[in-house]
Amino acid sequence: MRRHSRSESLTNVPVDTENNQDQPDAANVKIKRGKISIIKKYLVDYTANSNLHGLKYIGEKERTSVEKIFWLFMFTCCVVLCAGLIRKVWIKWNESPVIVSFAENSTPVWQIPYPAVTVCFETKAQQTKFNFTEYYHLYMNETTYKNLTEEERILFEDISLVCDDHLAPAKGRRFSLGNMTVENLKELSPNISEVFFGCKWKDIPKENCSDLFLPILTEEGLCYTFNTMGAEDLFRVENLNTDYNYLEYSNRTENESWSLETGYSPETPLETYPHRGSGYGAKAGLTFLLKAKKGELDYLCKGPVQGFKILLHNPAELPRLSQQYFRSPLSQEVVVAVKPKMMTTSEGLKPYDPSRRQCYFPSERYLQYFKVYTQANCEMECLTNFTYARCECVHFGMPHGPNMAVCNAGSVACIKKAQMELVTADIETRTLELSAFLSICSIAKDFGINIKKLSN
Repeated sequence: MRRHSRSESLTNVPVDTENNQDQPDAANVKIKRGKISIIKKYLVDYTANSNLHGLKYIGEKERTSVEKIFWLFMFTCCVVLCAGLIRKVWIKWNESPVIVSFAENSTPVWQIPYPAVTVCFETKAQQTKFNFTEYYHLYMNETTYKNLTEEERILFEDISLVCDDHLAPAKGRRFSLGNMTVENLKELSPNISEVFFGCKWKDIPKENCSDLFLPILTEEGLCYTFNTMGAEDLFRVENLNTDYNYLEYSNRTENESWSLETGYSPETPLETYPHRGSGYGAKAGLTFLLKAKKGELDYLCKGPVQGFKILLHNPAELPRLSQQYFRSPLSQEVVVAVKPKMMTTSEGLKPYDPSRRQCYFPSERYLQYFKVYTQANCEMECLTNFTYARCECVHFGMPHGPNMAVCNAGSVACIKKAQMELVTADIETRTLELSAFLSICSIAKDFGINIKKLSN
């Protein structure tokens, strides 16, 4: 009998190499199938327990294939529709993140400042001091023009700056010393005691109207204003010319407790600065009586309608009575009811870019001549710079720096042209922007693209 060793018997055993090579692939397939089955199991469990309507029908075993396909199609359509709505909302928020809404609680009238009241007289020069009509005819006549003294010519040209534009002589001086022009206007204009007959604030008579009204220099000449912030609070005095003051420094005893952004602080007393109303009705506001002497009226300088120009404005703004006002004719009583509109901005908008929220906080913009940023103050400063660039001088009523010359009668036409050019340039710029936008929209429409413009 022949015996075989263990090693020999093992080596002679036939080995199936092909089956051994296929075993790893089979293991991989089983692992992959195991992963797919686990994912499928999770999906079936999720759809079976989901609260989304229609989604649980997709994973139910008793459902037919047609039903599952139907519910899968409906669920996909809902997801696409919701995604489209979300996209529209996101685009709207991205382009216009600011929402204007009405406050749930009304604001008491004593939480906002009483409006500033500025009064200007239509009589720019008292006839007993300087007869403007008479000197107009003497100045315009070539024969009598030579007989006028230099002082009379200077006075006439200075007064013509605050009269109707067409009365300013083109042959007059182009520039002048601002302090001399302002002094001449103040000397010939009626003072506060000659115009104000009586004043009452909150139905309490004042012995002198100068306790309420301060002189202010505007484009209309010398005027008087009530409840306007003082020069030290309204202007950057360090950047203004020092030849004359636009607004007298207030002699009030109260400290300023109001700002354009924060309003009045909670501990502010009722009698403060700027003044604030305590109720409604005529007796809770300002009452003043104006007077004019017939012998002092001039019907050429400002036209046949005599009386007064009155403007209600923000206490933090410099009034422009050449642009907006209402008249108070002689021998008439005028009652004005004020309905304030207050808009507050949430502090949560500060992180947004100003181009997105389409507004500026007063502390975000720097004005060279004003401490408080408002649209009216910004437009005034812009007009000053634009007028100086076009005419090499500015109107004496425009806040300006110490190195800017003051215009006189010979530059009135240039000042008027600069104002119109600035308005026209703004309109043309907006028109070009709109035209370019419409052109882009027309081109984009050919490619099936919709473009939406955010209006200012």
